[in-house]
Parts: sequence; structure tokens; C-alpha cells
Amino acid sequence: MKIVLLFILTLLTHLVTAQVHIWTQEEAQKAKFHVDMLPITYEERSSDDAIDLVQKSLDIVVPKDVNPGISVITQILVNQQGSVDYIIFHTEAKGYNNDSLNQVLKKSFVQHVSEWKSVEKLQKPFRSIMLMKFGKQIVKRQVRQTDSSVVNIETALAYKDSLKIKRIFFNQLELKTLPTVIYRFPNIEELYLSANELNELKIDLKRLPRLKQLHVDGNRLTNRSLVLTKNKSLELLNLKSNKFTNIPAAAKACKNLSSLWLGGNKLTDLSNRSFRKLKTVQDLNFYKSELAVLPKGIKKMKNLGVLDLYYNQLETLPASLTKLKYLTQLAVSNNQLKELPEQMDKLANLNTLYAHHNKLSKLPQSAAKLKNLNILDLGYNWFYNFPPEIMALDSLHELDISGNNLPEFPSTVVQLKKLDKVYLRGNPFTEQDVEKKYASQLKTLKGNKVEVFY
Repeated sequence: MKIVLLFILTLLTHLVTAQVHIWTQEEAQKAKFHVDMLPITYEERSSDDAIDLVQKSLDIVVPKDVNPGISVITQILVNQQGSVDYIIFHTEAKGYNNDSLNQVLKKSFVQHVSEWKSVEKLQKPFRSIMLMKFGKQIVKRQVRQTDSSVVNIETALAYKDSLKIKRIFFNQLELKTLPTVIYRFPNIEELYLSANELNELKIDLKRLPRLKQLHVDGNRLTNRSLVLTKNKSLELLNLKSNKFTNIPAAAKACKNLSSLWLGGNKLTDLSNRSFRKLKTVQDLNFYKSELAVLPKGIKKMKNLGVLDLYYNQLETLPASLTKLKYLTQLAVSNNQLKELPEQMDKLANLNTLYAHHNKLSKLPQSAAKLKNLNILDLGYNWFYNFPPEIMALDSLHELDISGNNLPEFPSTVVQLKKLDKVYLRGNPFTEQDVEKKYASQLKTLKGNKVEVFY
């Protein structure tokens, strides 16, 4: 009897896991897998449940102190019933037999998937992508060795003509404190402290009066642990992938700051007050910062020209965004946006709009007045009808409306006089014989030297 029960249990487990595709990235490529071509739309978002599944699958087979280190990038697709449809993973591991390692990981994924179901009440299927690192990671240092740069502390200490040095590359040196040797070089313009182990950092910029770029990305700095003295030299401040929850006061100490990059931090404390004293900033990067709301105080950044909000959880954009009259590039892709601000026409200088991978099904009427728009990417949204506002965009050179629900070829695009490229892949009409059914439109576009991707 026990043998029969065991056989039935094994059979049931096989039936469950047989429906789940667990592939390495290479296997997925051979199978010509692409998530955007699946019949189900998977909403991209983070999931504690999915992270827990992947973490448990990896923890049981990969020691945390493994040396050399191992990195695993995992993509998991979960259906509306809370079960896994696909797991696709890629390992980055030097000094190992990758085939054997992949088999071990795949076996562990199979074992854990058979026991797993999301505890969330799902409204829609979702996709999560995560990177997990184990042990000591081997990262190749990226430095520019020139006559005007130093790339390690030993060289910096021994260098004689200190006034000649313009760049210091102290990235990826496992630094826990700031090497004071940097102050030997008063003429430096670029300082790289990226990918170290800095928990706190204080720099006296009075002693580095010509410093224009400071890169401290990939450390462990917080709002209070970064201290910069007041200065008028710093133009670019790279704070990506630290532990900031807000724009730190250190950024506001830089009176001529032009570029502020905070992507990869969890900016959970961002508020209207956060944007004060940042009027000189022209380039703001909030890439992958777990933003659910963009505070309306963004309007205080009056000189902003480039705003990167890629990979957040924004469902709306504040109306105040349209007060950024110098904005030329707006990147809001990979969010949850259902609409764009009503008064888009106020962004008179906007030339590039990336809004792919959202939930847009229409454009505001005012979008028709964006006369300087050159690039418009609306791919992988929910458009059923071709937005008529696009036809008024006289300066449009590149249009991407791939991966939507257009049932027919948008014939009106032939009227866009300056169009150079149009992307139409992944719409229902592309499943037909496009070249035969829409031969006339394609001929006109190609006659106008427009590249058509379908």
C-alpha cells in the first residue's frame, strides 16, 4: 500500500512540474522564448513570494561563502492562479563547470516549485526578475590608465608630479574608509570610489576645488553618512545603488550640480521637500528606485532636462510634471501607468518620450501639440486603436508601437513626413500576411525611406 501511495505521489509531482518550464537562459534562447510574445501578459513587478522561492531553491545548493562567488539571475513567471509557468535562470560563475552547476540549480528549482504556490491573491499574472549573489564576487576593475590618472593607493602615494593628475580611480578596492591621499591631488576633476565597502564618507571639497565628477555608486552610504562640504565645482554626483531613502543633504551642498543619479536606491522617504535647492540639476536619475508615487514637488527642479523613472511602480504622474518647461527627455517605461498628464503640451521642448511597458490605452489630446517630439516609444501597452494624436507630431522621426493590441495596420503613419523608423511587431495584425495585405502602405513607407519593423 505504501509503495502504491508513493507511486501516486511521485506521479502527481511529475504532473505538476511537467507544466512548468525550467530553463537556463541558453535553453530559453534555443526555444525562441520571449515573454512579450506569450499569449498571457505578465505584469512586471517585485514579489516577496517569488523572491522567497528563488532564495530557498538557491540557498540549499549554493553556500553563502562560496569562493569564487556565484551570481544567479532568475526570471520567474507566475500565472493568475499563483503557480509558476516559467523559471529562466542564468549563472555567472568563473572556475566552475557551468553545465554541472546548472543541472544542480535546475534540480533544486524543480523540487521547490512542486511545493510552491503564491500566498498573494493575484489579480493578474506577474513576472519578477532578480539577481542573487553568493560568496566573494570577482569583478574586473574598469579604470582608464593615462598619464593624468592614478589607479591605486600605492601609485598615488609614490606619485611625484601631483598637480598633473586629473582622475583618481579608487573603485573596486574594498575600501572601508576614504584614503586621505586623494588630497595630494588638488587638480583632480574626476574621483571614482565606486563598488567599495564605504558605510560613511566625508569629503572636504575645499581641498579639491576643481572636482567636477564624484562617483560613489555601489557602496553602503545612507542619507546622513554622506557629507560633502559646500562647493561650486561638482557637476555630476553618482549615488546609485547605495542605501539612500531620500535625496541627501550632500547633493544640496553642490551649488552647480547638473547631474544627480540615485537609481538603485529605495527612495521610500521622497517627499515634496526633497526637491528643494536643486534648481541647477538638469539630469535626474531615479531608475529602479521602488517609487510608487512621484511627489508633485518635482516641479521645483525648474531646469530639469532629463528625467529617468524607468522600472518603478508608478500608476500616475503628477500634473506638476508638466511645469518642467525645459524637459527634453522623459523616460517612464516599465511602470504601471494608465495615462499621461493631461497638459502634456506644456512640455514644449520634449523631444524624447519613452513610455513602453505600461498600461496606456490612449494619449491625452494635448499630446498632439508636442511639436518637437522626435522619438516616441509606446511599445507593450494596451492600445487597441492607433492614437490619433500621433498624426499631429510633425517632427516625429521614430515611433515604436510594438506589442499592443492593434487589429489593423495603422495606415495613417504614411502621412508622417519626417518618419525614419516605425516598429509594429507583436500586434494582432502582424499574425496575418502583412506584406500581402498591406502592400500599398508598406510600399509608400519604403518609398519615403522609412524602415518598417513588423
